[in-house]
Amino acid sequence: MDQLYFFALLFVAVFLISQAFLMPAAGNKAKHKAISKRLKESQSQVDEQSRSLLNEHYIKSLSPIDQKLVSYSYFANMKKNLELAGIGKSLTQVVTYTALSQILVLLVLIFLGAELYIAFAVSFIVWLILYFVISGKISKRLSKFEELFPDALDIMKRMLSAGHPITYSFNEVGKELPEPIGSEFKNTFNLLNYGYDIRLAMMQMVERNPTVSMFAFSSAVLLQKETGGDLAENLDKVSKVLRARFKLQRKIKTLSAESKMSAWVLMLAPFAIFIMLSVISPGYLEPLYADPRGHRLLIYGGIGLFIGALWIRKIINFEV
Repeated sequence: MDQLYFFALLFVAVFLISQAFLMPAAGNKAKHKAISKRLKESQSQVDEQSRSLLNEHYIKSLSPIDQKLVSYSYFANMKKNLELAGIGKSLTQVVTYTALSQILVLLVLIFLGAELYIAFAVSFIVWLILYFVISGKISKRLSKFEELFPDALDIMKRMLSAGHPITYSFNEVGKELPEPIGSEFKNTFNLLNYGYDIRLAMMQMVERNPTVSMFAFSSAVLLQKETGGDLAENLDKVSKVLRARFKLQRKIKTLSAESKMSAWVLMLAPFAIFIMLSVISPGYLEPLYADPRGHRLLIYGGIGLFIGALWIRKIINFEV
């Protein structure tokens, strides 16, 4: 039973450490305060009635159970994250599957002889795994979105230079580029075709894809609408800046690869030493199994390793 606790702790620690290192820096939600502030200022100019209608339309598109769930902030955030991750399952399905998985883990742990309170606490790891899975899918989807974004801007620039309105340039991007960017531009084209104000359509697009690239693009479009100017030229400049940004990101990723490998060695060394001592001298580690203080040490050690992994990740990842 004590070995079960150890291997459970080993699994949790390795999983959390791997998520801390493997989540890409590119593709995370944008945190640039200046761009976010400008976007909020533009969003405040959209009249309240239009935003209310948009929110009402969104709520009506959900199932009755989902409508009740999103009234709670936790489930509302989960629903938004599911959409950001591109997961086609409804909120009700995800919550139901996760709750059933938690009950299954709880029953398995009780069957293996774990204390009820320990089994109940450990069963919540299912929700933590769900969080990391969704976060990983969000990062992957937004990374793909940002990689294709300069190509989308090039297509829009050519369409605008040829004299087509911006509405048709959205449609052209939707037809020429794959998921996830193609469907986003196609959806925005449909909204504009149905008579949506461009500010409202852009705000909705940014909300579905909160990346630095999307913030820069929406700022360029909204500023051009307010002040005028050559939008094709502005999009060309934004495209060049984004390509330079991706080039710098890839360079940073290459330079930090050695540091990530060193971090993996440091994080996994305690487990390797533990397994080696278990083979060479099993009695030496017996206090960790037999003494309750040993159990606490293992738990504190796992927490410390996870905090250290996050700390190292913060050092070797740079927001560009």
